Amino acid sequence: MSIFDVTRANNGITISRRKEYAYENLCDKFKNKKAEMFIVTVDPDEDAVPSLNTHAGQEFNYILEGSMKLYIHNNEIILNEGDSVIFDASHRHAMSALNGQKAKFLAMII
Repeated sequence: MSIFDVTRANNGITISRRKEYAYENLCDKFKNKKAEMFIVTVDPDEDAVPSLNTHAGQEFNYILEGSMKLYIHNNEIILNEGDSVIFDASHRHAMSALNGQKAKFLAMII
């Protein structure tokens, strides 16, 4: 696929990137893409401190469902449904779901 790649609702490819999150890849067949797009689900675990990670590039997250806390570079930012954030992913970061409910967000890694 070099012109377009359609992913139908709930038919993204499940991939394993980090054990704390469930990833649905939304563009697995498109060739020479400049970004990765995922639906990411974070299950609630009020007692767990998420492990921080880094990767190259920038990351954009748009909250589709629930609320989550973003840990980034000594900051803790609460994001609710409809909120978005972009950040330099080379800084240590992690997400945790809040209020005992899963959080789901669109992640674009550029």
